[in-house]
Amino acid sequence: MTVQQHFATNLILADDPLSTDCYSVRLLLEFLQLPYQSVYADVEPSFVQQEDELIYPTLLHPEPQISGVLPILHSIVVSTNTQSDWMPEHLSSHIQIWFDFNEQLKQSLGRLRQANIFANQFLVNEQDLILQAHHLLQVLDDHLCDQIIQQQHYLLADHATLADIIVFPQVALAWDAGVSLVSFLHIRRWINRIRGLPAFIPMAGLLAAV
Repeated sequence: MTVQQHFATNLILADDPLSTDCYSVRLLLEFLQLPYQSVYADVEPSFVQQEDELIYPTLLHPEPQISGVLPILHSIVVSTNTQSDWMPEHLSSHIQIWFDFNEQLKQSLGRLRQANIFANQFLVNEQDLILQAHHLLQVLDDHLCDQIIQQQHYLLADHATLADIIVFPQVALAWDAGVSLVSFLHIRRWINRIRGLPAFIPMAGLLAAV
């Protein structure tokens, strides 16, 4: 059995169905058609109340364990020899930039979404977070517009990369955060392109019209 075959037949993911990072990992696994076992990772209520983060996904097997969305995604594409598709070397630094951008989204869209999901959370700065979210969404929409001009339909190329998989969940769940995407035409088209990719799987909340 090759390393790739061993990796592909022994995947166990500590997973939370409400986590956008966990969804990013599941999405890549489905796109690559890799079988995996999902183990529910409960979140302590006290931890859920800490602003925006639910959990980071953890790949429990094969060992050693890997935690965090970007390290897991990187490990998957390296182990399956699909870096040229999902994480081309010349785009690695750009993927990191979009990872950092997604971390900013978590501080606005992510916090708004969690406040809507968990009734015991109250945001005193809700309007500020909405403004921050709109600013970031406008940055994303403008970038996607520029990409279309260059005949590239995704964040970094003419095909989806890890950057798209990382940013997509938080943005596509904007309705859960109470933020409308109606005025962001290029984002809505980008979302629908990703939805149309073979083996795409939905997540709760992604059925809202965009």
